[in-house]
Order: sequence, then structure tokens, then C-alpha cells
Amino acid sequence: MQKDADAKAVAVPPKDAKPAAKKPRLDCIDGCRFALVFPIVVAHFARFSTSNSTALKLLTQENVLVGGFFVISGYVSAYTTTKLGALGVEEKKVANPELFFWQRVMA
Repeated sequence: MQKDADAKAVAVPPKDAKPAAKKPRLDCIDGCRFALVFPIVVAHFARFSTSNSTALKLLTQENVLVGGFFVISGYVSAYTTTKLGALGVEEKKVANPELFFWQRVMA
């Protein structure tokens, strides 16, 4: 019974605590990522939908798009792991790199 009361007391934040500063969402980055992913998805399905060699050559040159997507995703990953206004990283997010990687992949 005492443990439950202690857990509830710890879970309540102090009334004078300031909320942590949140980073603004970068909607333009999400739009760029979508603009890069959409032609990649179309190209994957184009291989099964046509046998026209010219169309396949035009639609399946997505290697540049994949590179651009990875560059932007790397920026987003760095943006989400750093503190607002600081040049350092949040230690709890990078303390276990394997766990951080799988959480990012599965999220």
C-alpha cells in the first residue's frame, strides 16, 4: 500500500516546473522525404507493370533519389537526437546505440 502511494507522489510533477522546450516539427522536411520516396515506390511497381524498355530505363533510375532520401533522413535523425539550442547530444538517447537504432527502425 505504501509503495503505491510513493509511486503516485513521484509521478506528479512539481507545480512550478517549466515544460521542456520542444523542437518545432519540420513539415518541409517531411514533404521532401515524401517527394523522394514516391517515385521510388512507383519505380518498384513499374518493373512489374510494363515491358517497355524506355519506360523502365526512365522509371528505374531511383538510385539518386535513394541517396537524397538517406541524406535527409540522416539530418532528421541528428535533429531529433540533439537538444534544442545545444551542440551536444542527449546521452540517454545515444548511450545504447543498438537499442536506439532498433527503436528508430521500428517506430
